[in-house]
Amino acid sequence: MSDFFKTTQLRVSEFERYSRQIMLDGWGEEGQLRLKNARVVIIGCGGLGNIVATYLVGAGVGTISLIDGDDVELSNLPRQIAFDRDSCGLNKADELTQRLFSQNDDVDIHVNPLFVDADNIDELLEHHDLVIDCSDNFETRRLINHWCVTNKLALLSASVIGWQGQALLVLPNLAYGCYQCLFDVIGTQKKSCQSMGVNPAMVGIIGSYQANEALRFLLKSSSKLSSHVSLIDGANLSINQFLRAANPQCDVCARIREPNDD
Repeated sequence: MSDFFKTTQLRVSEFERYSRQIMLDGWGEEGQLRLKNARVVIIGCGGLGNIVATYLVGAGVGTISLIDGDDVELSNLPRQIAFDRDSCGLNKADELTQRLFSQNDDVDIHVNPLFVDADNIDELLEHHDLVIDCSDNFETRRLINHWCVTNKLALLSASVIGWQGQALLVLPNLAYGCYQCLFDVIGTQKKSCQSMGVNPAMVGIIGSYQANEALRFLLKSSSKLSSHVSLIDGANLSINQFLRAANPQCDVCARIREPNDD
């Protein structure tokens, strides 16, 4: 994490606000200071982004950047719970920011009402400690993964389709490969909520799962997601974790993967 402008102590009001989490083993005052000094970027302010941002702001993550160029639609409301009918037609990042400020105005929220692309990704993602991918399309996920791999920045990615969701954490050492090692398969990019539908409650489950893993990463707790992919099935209430393997032919990470990590 960046050493610039680090806060070294909590205010009395922060001890009161965060008291229930500070008392947890592995959290404490030191952990809360880690969160306060952390810089996180969330790409996508829809269903997953709603949940992840709400919990990270609530937990006191000090600086959060929100990125989304999309507007709220009526069909979003069942699963994007930060929005209401008055939000329809308005930018998701702007609307989510307003909700988050009312939740915790001590957090520094940077709003970027635009889509990530190859021209702006450097400016939008640099100077963060963790990239959280809550986007809803394969092309954007590939772009984000490529940037994180190239710039050695941790990436926490999740998605939901139908009754199922998945999550994984890609660390800069790339010991278990990157997102593309696992998901660069035929047909992946054709699946979407628009074509296959989505269970609103699963968005809440996966978003909470993603937020939990983000907090664990920022608190420097080890995570099985750094070496595995979690597959969560809402139809039969199951969670399965599978060990990931780096693809030696991956055109994103194979040439820059750190040696002796296997």
